[in-house]
Amino acid sequence: MQNNKAGRSGQTSASRARRPKKKKKRSISIILIAGLAFMAVLSIIGIKKHIDLMDKGNGDNNARTAHVSDDVLFYEDVIIEYAEEYGISDFVPVIEAVMQQESGGKGLDVMQCSECMFNYDYPQEPGGITDPYYSVRTGVRYLAYCLSEAGCDSLADLNGIKLALQGYNFGHNYIHWAIENGGGYSESNAREYSQILAKQFGWDTYGDPLYVEHVLRYYN
Repeated sequence: MQNNKAGRSGQTSASRARRPKKKKKRSISIILIAGLAFMAVLSIIGIKKHIDLMDKGNGDNNARTAHVSDDVLFYEDVIIEYAEEYGISDFVPVIEAVMQQESGGKGLDVMQCSECMFNYDYPQEPGGITDPYYSVRTGVRYLAYCLSEAGCDSLADLNGIKLALQGYNFGHNYIHWAIENGGGYSESNAREYSQILAKQFGWDTYGDPLYVEHVLRYYN
């Protein structure tokens, strides 16, 4: 009898000793499953956000994307942040195309906007900006201003985008001049404006009259 009791007692003790281990393993499994599920949700949200940025406001076939270098894509999160801040979230691919044309994502003034009126912290002269993140912020803000001046609030308005882009290169005064001299952007009036300003400043050339074409080759 004593041996049987001892045997039953030994089984009960072993069973009790094992139970906490099972609970611990079960808890670890639940935590791992929950963690994996959370990561999957974050991944889905991230993918959806990227798709929304590409397609927002483009329920038709006007949606386009930017074909740019890895150096430009390095700044994509910063571009998205400032595009949201300045109300042009839909235009992230356009901004990336501008950066590709301006610098390819290399150097310090990646948006080449040192001479822009929104550059308050650095000399307003070529190469004045020495912080690439500040350059992104300033360039995005200026492009947002040019889009507003051109009356462009949709990626479907390609003519408005062209007018804003040439204004980004020449300066926003071109936008008003172009509207008064032809009703908007055209390659011919861009050339004319370039010649007028070059003569005014005594320079050989002014800006890039083919800037629109050069940017849009990265945006399709």
